Amino acid sequence: MNLNELFRIQRELDEAIVKKKGLEGKNLLQERILALQVELGECANEWRGFKFWSEDRNPRTHAIEELDAHQVREWNPLLEEYVDCLHFVLSIGISQGFDRMNHNLCAVERMKRKDVTSQFNYLMDKVGDFSSITNHNNYMYILPLFIGLGEMLGFSWEEIEAAYLSKNKINHERQANGY
Repeated sequence: MNLNELFRIQRELDEAIVKKKGLEGKNLLQERILALQVELGECANEWRGFKFWSEDRNPRTHAIEELDAHQVREWNPLLEEYVDCLHFVLSIGISQGFDRMNHNLCAVERMKRKDVTSQFNYLMDKVGDFSSITNHNNYMYILPLFIGLGEMLGFSWEEIEAAYLSKNKINHERQANGY
């Protein structure tokens, strides 16, 4: 896992967005936190495991979209939502200067909860804690909890990195095209 490289790549996207949107000097931390919370909800929705009322609780891991008569896009909606969260986890860390600190990921295993629902809930709690008290200690809960969630959802770090790089490219294209 090359977290430092992902922080660097995310910084480039963040800087491009801030410049293009004329947001220099604005504190966007609360917007980033809310974006992460929304994306976590979307990720949970694609996972579907919490939907005790539904007969269909299988994760959404394969989708096909016809782009035109000659092109089809296949993707993993759950992984895509997880990676959308990753963009904001990284962006929040960058905005607070935590990307330049040592990230001891030995805590990932220790931070895993008994099941995915509990992992989502605890991660969301810690994001809320960080929103109230934006310090390094609170961020250092978010990072291993989030990585542990990815593992619990069945993703390898190689899959996550590849999906992140693919989505990062799409995000740059979106910015170039007036998103």
